[in-house]
Parts: sequence; C-alpha cells; structure tokens
Amino acid sequence: HKRSKCSGQLFATMASSTVSDGIVLIAVVVAAATISQVFLSSIGGLQRGSVVMSEKLSDKMETEIAILKAVNSSSTTVKVWIKNIGSSIMPLDSVKIGDVLFGEYGNFDYLTHSESGVGWDYSILGSSDSNWQPHETIELTVTSASAFVKGDYFFSYTTHNGVNEEIIFSIGD
Repeated sequence: HKRSKCSGQLFATMASSTVSDGIVLIAVVVAAATISQVFLSSIGGLQRGSVVMSEKLSDKMETEIAILKAVNSSSTTVKVWIKNIGSSIMPLDSVKIGDVLFGEYGNFDYLTHSESGVGWDYSILGSSDSNWQPHETIELTVTSASAFVKGDYFFSYTTHNGVNEEIIFSIGD
C-alpha cells in the first residue's frame, strides 16, 4: 500500500496544526493562571488594606476628648484640663505624640512636648497606672519663654490618631 504525496502533506499539515493548537492552548492556560494569580494577589492586598483602614477608623471612633478648662496659672504658664470621654485607652507614648497648637488668637504656633522648659507637658490626674483611661483627665501645662499679654488665646490638642479639640479663652480679663 503506497501513500500518495498529497496525503503525506496533508498528514504533516494536520500534525503541525495539532502541535500549533497545543502550543496556543498551553499559552492560554499559562496566561490565565498568571492573570488569576495577579488578581488573587490584588484581592489579598485590598483585603489587608481594608482591615488596616477598618482598625484605624475603629480606633478613631473610640477616641473622644473634651477640654474642660484653660487658665493661666502664672505669667508664663497655662494649664489646660482635657478629659478622655471616649472608650479608648491611650498609653503615655500616645499622649506625648499628640499635637499642641497655642498662642494669641489668630497668631498661634505648634508647640513641642518638653518635660521641662518651654513647650508642653502633662500629667494624668488620679490615675493608678500610666495610661490615659476613659473618664480620666490630664492636666496639660504650656510653658512660654515670655510673659503672656492680655487678650484672647487659642489652644488645640490633637490626639495621636487625629481626634481634635480646641478652646479659645482669655488671659488678663
């Protein structure tokens, strides 16, 4: 039985076509697997980001403060009492990294935390530990390099997670 020249070419073309189809199929499967992996990695990243954002939002929602009073206690010091009225417990390190703005109304500055000298410092009143617990009050002391002049003053405290409270009060009236 002899094979014709035409049927041999047809067989070679069919075999070549089958190999080409197989290569294309493998390439499609590899591409689909790669795209699936990228998609799943992206979903995992979004999920982690969502969890972190949810934790930060929860922390911020649990944090609430209220400024009770601000008065000058000497010509260069002001005392401000701030109560933790939220459900968040703030460690001392968190209180220290809060932001304080203070100065004459319309002309205030950022103050740095300082345990002595110019700046601000605080103590937790009536606390049995070193955390600012719910319902506890801190006494924050602002110390200036020069004597305060008579007028209106602005004070603002922002917690480590962005919760802010401010007050305007008078000195010398």
